[in-house]
Amino acid sequence: MSWFNGLFTDHLPHKAVAAALAILFVAFVREDKTSTVTTTVRVRVSRPDDRVLVSPMVDKVTVVIEGKYGALRKLDSDQLPPLDLNLSGSEGDQVSFEPEMVKLPPGLSVRSVRPPAMVVRFEPLVQKRVPVSVVTSGEPALGFRVTQLRVEPAEVQIEGAASVVDTLTRVETTPVELAGRSQSAVVEAPLKAAPAFVSWLGPIKYKVGVDIEERQGTRVLDDRSVTVRGLDPNGVAYEVSPGEVDVTLSGPVRLLDALDLERVVAYVDAADFGRSKRVLFTRVVGVEVPPGVSLTEVKPAKVTLARSTARLREQAPSP
Repeated sequence: MSWFNGLFTDHLPHKAVAAALAILFVAFVREDKTSTVTTTVRVRVSRPDDRVLVSPMVDKVTVVIEGKYGALRKLDSDQLPPLDLNLSGSEGDQVSFEPEMVKLPPGLSVRSVRPPAMVVRFEPLVQKRVPVSVVTSGEPALGFRVTQLRVEPAEVQIEGAASVVDTLTRVETTPVELAGRSQSAVVEAPLKAAPAFVSWLGPIKYKVGVDIEERQGTRVLDDRSVTVRGLDPNGVAYEVSPGEVDVTLSGPVRLLDALDLERVVAYVDAADFGRSKRVLFTRVVGVEVPPGVSLTEVKPAKVTLARSTARLREQAPSP
């Protein structure tokens, strides 16, 4: 086996030098070899101030770069300058991305650019003012309703491509949430995102005033008995004609729906009858109503009281 071990140990210094030279040779050949690398380069577009680009925008291109391996290895693609594209005078045309537009260090060249071109189509840049429309979501609390929506400022300045701006008659806010609200409030709401080729020039957020009130309604109570108040317990009795009236109440729907009918009392006041010998009296019907609701109408509004032959105590029910 000594001869086998000698393959590695005999003349060791010479063999080490030979190995180092071989590595250096391989590295030199590799550094000098032509190769390619693929990267992206930003596109920086300049356009006329009074025009809007409405064709698809190319904001970067894919570039295949060719050169010596050593030069490519030193290339920092993030530091490559953007492609400057001046679109002035390029109306309705196609602009090509030429390899010469890519600025590279010496010794490198561009093999291909993708996409190779960009379609250019402009429209006039116009402005106008349009109303701001408030969009809402959800419903107020039960028994409440929105009476008014106010927005400030009431208009917004818009700018963009003529064909799009001409179709816009209003700009909507993002939805203002109403769910569960029972009180008026002022909230802030941004505008919805602008469509393509248009921008809003107004403030970012708008103040929206939401006026909320309870729902109002009416309720008719039929055939309410009319009672007589103010009579002397020892005096004569009176018969009421008609003895029943229809009562119309108004107020918040919430209170009308939960109305306690026992608290709605129709009556006439006979306190001033005294010991009058008159047989007939005409009196306006009054109505007691619970707090929060109001009396709208009584039909009939007046009733007739006729003296009875019986005494009031005789008409009173037995205890």
